[in-house]
Amino acid sequence: MSAPRAMWLAFVVLLAARDARADGEPDFGRSGAYVGAGASYSANLVEAFLDGTPILQDIDVNNAWGVNARLGYRFASWFALEGEYEWLDQMNASLYGAHVGSLGFQAATANLKFIVPLWRFQPYFLLGAGALFSKVDTPFDQIQVDHSAFAGRIGLGLDVYLTENLYLNAAAESILSPAEVRLNTGGINESEHGLGYVTFQAGLGFRF
Repeated sequence: MSAPRAMWLAFVVLLAARDARADGEPDFGRSGAYVGAGASYSANLVEAFLDGTPILQDIDVNNAWGVNARLGYRFASWFALEGEYEWLDQMNASLYGAHVGSLGFQAATANLKFIVPLWRFQPYFLLGAGALFSKVDTPFDQIQVDHSAFAGRIGLGLDVYLTENLYLNAAAESILSPAEVRLNTGGINESEHGLGYVTFQAGLGFRF
């Protein structure tokens, strides 16, 4: 085979390979940056903690809606590192039908994300650590909370890729903190407990 013919054949092979890559399946597990945002619905754990005290068995703390956002980088098909922020609206607390205060939360954590890259459907397990910030609104100082404290995050989720760049997200995550909730009911029934909540999340993400 002559040199010009060999060069031409090599060019055709390279062009065909390029077209095959262009027309091939999207790479949903590729490395790169991503952002996401969504809604959160909390199932608070404060009520469960306080229910452990007999005098507080009738305490009621409602759940609340919120929002979440994240920014991360996927280093491999199975691993990503991300920062997550979550804001929850105030949860109202009442004891024997009387309003005793409201609690609002913000959590910011750095997360390790372990992914099972099953094509478009990618379940994951998440572990994170950071800080929990609380806002307390109580008429007579019945509720006292450590306003910022260490918090751990654990979660399970699923990313469903609509395109190579756009995906849907659903997750259940829990925030737990040793920050103390102190409920003052007159000096004889004071109770101190940890702090935490579970959120169910749904949102959209974009892969760069």
